Amino acid sequence: MTTTGDPLNDGLRSSSPHFDIRDFTRTAQGNFRSEIDLAAYETHPLDQRTLSILRYMTRLEAATMEHLRNLLVTATHKDARVTAFLVTWAFEKFWIADALDSVLEAHGLDRTKTIPEGDPRRSVSDAVERRGPIRRAIIAVGLGAPIVAVHMVTGLVDEWILRAAYDRIRATTPNEALQETITKVQTIKKRHEAFFADETDWRLRDSARAVRQTKAALATAVWPIGAVERAATDRDLFESYVFGGPEGSAAADAIGEQVAALPGLDRRIGQVTARKLLP
Repeated sequence: MTTTGDPLNDGLRSSSPHFDIRDFTRTAQGNFRSEIDLAAYETHPLDQRTLSILRYMTRLEAATMEHLRNLLVTATHKDARVTAFLVTWAFEKFWIADALDSVLEAHGLDRTKTIPEGDPRRSVSDAVERRGPIRRAIIAVGLGAPIVAVHMVTGLVDEWILRAAYDRIRATTPNEALQETITKVQTIKKRHEAFFADETDWRLRDSARAVRQTKAALATAVWPIGAVERAATDRDLFESYVFGGPEGSAAADAIGEQVAALPGLDRRIGQVTARKLLP
């Protein structure tokens, strides 16, 4: 095994990692509200549908801390490299949520004035996702180290889904200020996707058990991560906005094909994932 002498950049793998985790943690993106042209919204306000989607995206990005809690009660917390990434990833996503919140606040929709979200959906998959940290920890004991691969794959798929959402927002809004903010957000998130992709590739190639656990997890997954706690009406809006119509269906199929192309996975699990995205 090739090592660098750096415990953060060395992992249990056959070759040195491509992603420089130490550089990532050193250069994490913090507050960037000062870079957002909020004054532009005074003369060119966003339409209600775009504001609703931004509100939903804010809640998804902000749900990361809750998701991180669930990950770190499993074997994932024993991997120093992954843990260093996840903590920094959560930090960056907090500030992404804050930036999107600033756009909402510019329209008089700050966190204290938003309408209550309403009732969440109820389904078998949702019930699985709502398992608390203690139950997750007990279940994870039997899953062992391959659970780390599951977390990397689900993180990667979630990044693909959010990328599709941000692409859709940027393509459908004529507001240049919002387009610039979304471009900034996606630049930050490129490194998140790169890490998950790097870890996913070698971990699935390294373990048939990890592949089996990943397939089982994808079969019951609720997308995007954090959606299980959101209102059914908000989830319906997200699905129709991002994956509705011919273009949206093509975007869902593309994500399904990316899933199918991962090491050890197949067309069936890719199709299952794509179907879960459709309204």
